[in-house]
Order: sequence, then C-alpha cells, then structure tokens
Amino acid sequence: MEFFYKAIDRTGELQRGTLQATSQSAAATELSRRQMIPVDLRIQNHRLPAWLTQPLRIRSRLSTRDVVTLTQGLASLLKAGLVLDRALHIMGATTERRGIRILCVDLERRVRAGSTFADALSERRGLFPPYYVAMASAGELGGSLPEGLERLASFVERAAAIRERIVSSLIYPAMLAGMILVTMILVLTVVLPRFRSLFQESQAQLPWATRGVLALGDFVGADGWFCVGLIAMGAAFLYRAWHDPIRGTRLALRLLKARWTFGLISKTQTSRFLRTIGTLSRSGVPLPQATSVALGMLQNRALLAAARDVHTRLKEGLNLSLLLDRGDVFPKAAVQLARVGEETGRLDDLLIEAADTLDRESQGTIDRLLSVLVPSITIVMGALVAAIIASVLVGILSLNDLAF
Repeated sequence: MEFFYKAIDRTGELQRGTLQATSQSAAATELSRRQMIPVDLRIQNHRLPAWLTQPLRIRSRLSTRDVVTLTQGLASLLKAGLVLDRALHIMGATTERRGIRILCVDLERRVRAGSTFADALSERRGLFPPYYVAMASAGELGGSLPEGLERLASFVERAAAIRERIVSSLIYPAMLAGMILVTMILVLTVVLPRFRSLFQESQAQLPWATRGVLALGDFVGADGWFCVGLIAMGAAFLYRAWHDPIRGTRLALRLLKARWTFGLISKTQTSRFLRTIGTLSRSGVPLPQATSVALGMLQNRALLAAARDVHTRLKEGLNLSLLLDRGDVFPKAAVQLARVGEETGRLDDLLIEAADTLDRESQGTIDRLLSVLVPSITIVMGALVAAIIASVLVGILSLNDLAF
C-alpha cells in the first residue's frame, strides 16, 4: 500500500511524501528508520483531489493550553533526571498536539547545536512572551530549570483562568444588550409601520405618546444610517485621540480614575504587572530586569508611563514600594504589601499575594456589577417595549373613542 506522510526530519524541517509499506505501523517504522518523526500518516487515496489529502497547516502561535502542556511536561521530565534535549525529544514523540511536536523537534535541534533553552525559545519569535523567556533563562542560570518551569506553568494557567473568567462573566450581559438593541430596531422599523396606515386613514389627533413613538420610528427607519455614520465618526475620533501620545495618555488617566470603571482597569492590570515581577523575582531575575519584562503586561498608557518611571528609578537604587506610591495610579493596597515585602525580605511572595488580592477584589466587583446589571438591562428592555406597545394601544383606543 502507498502511504502519504508528513514528518519532521533531523534538521527540524517538515517533509511530505509517499512511501510503500504493508501496513501503517510498517510505514511508521520506516519513517523512524529514516530518523523522521511522523506528524501525519494516512493511506494515499488517488481518487480524492490532492487538496483533500493534505493536512491542515499548523498554527503559528501556540494556545495557552499548548504552552501549559509543554511547560508541565518538560518540568516533570527534567525533575525525573533527564537532560534537556532528551526531555524535548520524549515530549515531542509522546504528545498528541502537532504544534507541540513540531516545536519540540525544533527546540531539541537548537539545544543540541549548543543553544541554551532560553535562546532557543527567544528564536521562536511570537510563540513565547518575554516573561517566559526571562524565567527560563533565570532557571538555567540558577540551576533550577525544573522548578522554574513549574512556576511558569502555574503562572500561565492562572493568568489564562483569570482572563477567561472575566470574559465569560461579560458574555451574557453583552448578548442581552445586543438582543435589546435588535428588538428595539425591529419594533421601530417593522412593527410600527404596520399601524401607520391605520392612523393616517382616521385623520384623528393622536396622543402625544403615539406621535412621539411614530416619529422615533420614522427617524430610525429614514436616518438610521446617518446615526451609524455619526457613531463611526465618533469612534474614529476617539481612536485617533487614543493613539496620540499626549491625548492618549490623558484619556488613559481619566479612564483609569473614572468612578464608573470602579477601579477595575487599575486592579486587573496592576495584578498582572506585580504577579510577573514577583514570579520573575522568585525565579532569580533581578528586580530591574523583572520590571522591564513586566512592562509588557500593561496596556493602559497612564499605568505604562508610571511603570516605566518605576523601572528607570529602580536602577538608581530606590525602593519599589516608594516608586509605586509616587505614581498615584497603582492601588494603595498593593503598595502597602510591597512595602511589607521589602521590610521583611519577602518581596516576591508579597507581590504575588498583592496580585491575588487584586484579582479577588476585581472578581468580586465584577460579580456585584453583574448582579445589578443583568436585571437592570432586563427591566429597561421590558419598560421600553411596554412603553412602545402602550403608546400604540393608546392611539388605537383614541380611534375607538372617535368612532363613538
């Protein structure tokens, strides 16, 4: 039988081709004899178009699940006493994830060529964030790579869990708000016009509520795209202002301190910032370098500007807690825990504890907001629809009064 294969050769390159074998296991044995790791192996079917027999392309980025699986697997193999290149080889040969398999072969080739694990990771640009490479480098330099990888896996998994929890919490109210908008548009543009001819034939003086709803329906039906255009222009203006270096920083600061954000932006981003510093510091990375890597965790420009100032002044020998307090943008609770950590010599532990505290406060705030927001949206939706229906009914009743 003829088999189509896709395999990784000794140089880490992906090869495709066909070979003759009596069975699939025999074909896999032949590929192993050629020192190739099979990624895909199937019976060649000449009756199908060629594009159907070609496997899908591997994604250029690893998912969070892939990163956690790779990190935990390598940590376990290294703790068992295997050397790094052997651990990479076993990880690549045993995993069912094709992306991890290809990556492990490439990393193994680079390590055997003399590169450190951190250098091999850094050469795979776009796959691993800077903090990942920094923690791997610190683990190698300190001779504690297995422990460093375990902390990395825990860090990545926890960060992903927090992000998914926040996103999941916001899905339902977002869907509910979208349904309200669609319902209102349908009522104003589809339902109301059916009553217009009835009201026009009567030539009666309609109540002000009915006239207002009909006028609103006319406006939405005739000038709806104009409203969409105004919204698009406003969005474009805000986009340009946000990406302007000066105005963007001012907007970011106002957004950071606005009461209606309930401090969520400051808490969530500061949590990621401090957790990265604490995790890197615990792995042996110097504080200024850890702070430099953690800058990539911030998106708000006001926080980023304050964090950059912290990084610059840390090189002058100032305390981290003092610098965090000077910016007046970081949560006070986090500043106090950082100060306690410096006084007790447990800065890395207290920074991670501060991040945990901020995460709990953020989740509690989100839960309370959702407990109020969801029923509020439902009540508003019911009130608006009821008001429209009531205005139409009032108009119909006025016609009946006129008939009698």
